[in-house]
Amino acid sequence: MKDFNRLITESMKEVTHVGIKPGNITSWTINKRAKSRWGLCKQNPDKTFEIQIAETLLTDDRITEKSCKETIIHEILHTCRNCMKHTGQWKYYAEVMNQVYGYNIKRVTTGIEKGVEDYKSNSSMAIKYIFTCGNCGATIYRKRDSQFTKNYRKYGCGRCGAVAWQKKMA
Repeated sequence: MKDFNRLITESMKEVTHVGIKPGNITSWTINKRAKSRWGLCKQNPDKTFEIQIAETLLTDDRITEKSCKETIIHEILHTCRNCMKHTGQWKYYAEVMNQVYGYNIKRVTTGIEKGVEDYKSNSSMAIKYIFTCGNCGATIYRKRDSQFTKNYRKYGCGRCGAVAWQKKMA
């Protein structure tokens, strides 16, 4: 497993070295459940930040430390003023880090870009439910429970408007 604390320290030094001022980060955690994202930055009501990093980044030997730092820095940049979205100032800061350190920090990074060709995200979950409109034949696929899967008899079809869904377990 990669040294998470060292990677955080190095990443913070690199960000501040180029003159970028991060916000107040109160906690760093390793997210053991994250399957469809590499990191997450949450802003608290008091304007402090919590950052989570996917455990896969730290445990998978195919993922380089540089790739880990790209994700860590990506999340650090979200703590900067006016940088919660991937536009404007955040995009500018990401480009500065890319130019100075040779990173590839961007909005979304695939498993292949991280060096994990067979990385499986949550989007690869098996389909659990199939709903077919009894009026027009429109079909809806769902992978997990939702308000619709529980109360499908109350929902109209988006195509014809009929309330005539038939549920089938996949």
